[in-house]
Amino acid sequence: MFSIIQVIAERKIQQAMSEGTLLDLSHWKDKPLPPDDMNNVPEDLRMAYRLLKNAGYVPEEIMLQQEITRIEQLLTTCTDEKEKLRQLKKISGLKTKLENRMGRAFQLGEEGPYYNMVVDRLSTPKKP
Repeated sequence: MFSIIQVIAERKIQQAMSEGTLLDLSHWKDKPLPPDDMNNVPEDLRMAYRLLKNAGYVPEEIMLQQEITRIEQLLTTCTDEKEKLRQLKKISGLKTKLENRMGRAFQLGEEGPYYNMVVDRLSTPKKP
């Protein structure tokens, strides 16, 4: 018995083969799959997380951490003391914001704050 995802994937593969648009993936032959970066996500939520990730959704916490890292890297080459101080203040503000965001419980259970947002996002069809 195939899941609906498997049936859809098989149809897409057959369609691409018949149209001649199937990519040449021979360079992947006999190579291991990349490690699963979803080990810390409950198994029943992994598909939702992958869909959000593939759609380009990046949680605000990740964007804040990336901005902090970017500024810290820039500070290593900065020679202007006033600019360093300004950027350090910016990092402090970003870290405070990140700590506040991380302090909230991130729950996706039916009682969690993100449950309805995820369900709405995944159940609403894309508009052409």
